Amino acid sequence: MKITSATDFIAIGSLVLATATSLVGVALWYAKSEKRKYGLERDFAHIKGNYEQIQIALRDLLKEFDHRFNDLEKDILDVKSIINRRE
Repeated sequence: MKITSATDFIAIGSLVLATATSLVGVALWYAKSEKRKYGLERDFAHIKGNYEQIQIALRDLLKEFDHRFNDLEKDILDVKSIINRRE
């Protein structure tokens, strides 16, 4: 293929420019998708961490309730024993 006129140079230049911009577009798209993927993984990790903290807090709260109910049960038994002694 022989390049003979200015329009041939313009056509080849346009082809090179279009190819270069397409490659840059693909690179930017890939970088953006990787950034989004990282962001989603980070968000998921935060949600998972929050879920674990909520589980720990609920476990501690249930332990505290259990302890308080045990104390209440002992107090009720003491009150019952005092009432039974008076009768």
